[in-house]
Amino acid sequence: MASPYLGQLLSESIADHIGATPLVQLNRLPASFGIKAVVCAKLEYFNTGGSVKDRIAKRMVEQAEKDGLIKPGDTLIEASSGNTGIAIALMAATKGYKCIITLSEKMSLEKEQILNALGAKVVRTPAGVPIESPDSILSVARRLNKEMPNSWILDQYNNPENPRAHEYGTAEEIWHQTQGKVDVILAGAGTGGTVTGLTRGLKKKSQDVFVVGVGPVGSSK
Repeated sequence: MASPYLGQLLSESIADHIGATPLVQLNRLPASFGIKAVVCAKLEYFNTGGSVKDRIAKRMVEQAEKDGLIKPGDTLIEASSGNTGIAIALMAATKGYKCIITLSEKMSLEKEQILNALGAKVVRTPAGVPIESPDSILSVARRLNKEMPNSWILDQYNNPENPRAHEYGTAEEIWHQTQGKVDVILAGAGTGGTVTGLTRGLKKKSQDVFVVGVGPVGSSK
């Protein structure tokens, strides 16, 4: 007997598989803590590049194209700790852009290898330097941008399309998938885009939704 679900029809681009990730109920987790609650996980690793950052990369690139800021053949430059860089490299490879990622030396070789496999050039920067240092990932990215014609920094830290990707994407998905039964949301906080976007999107639906941003100690250094 054939499976009742045979998958989506043929896609024209891998970017079509960013977003609309599964929401799965975790039954054993609340039971192990003696908690009576419905706990769910949004499986963002189902995105093409393997992380939630695919959402912001897609939206930032596509909006920059609509605004006439970039065109295929240009160079996308970004300072990243890894996942956003991978997501931007993926979009660059898909749409025909060159890509340079500035990456701290403390980040794993594995991330550099993934970036290289996607066609991106990686520029390593010293670990532990202040963000205002000329050797920081942000400063090096800005310097490269000034030196290279036809280059553009998407700037995940200040780009409004970062939180909008979650306000109009992730938040809408979660509300739909839970049929509006959302009390608390926990999300990792790096640039703050995920938490900000989820808060904006879900607060439109219900002011009672409580959003928590979670970050590891030392992540801002």
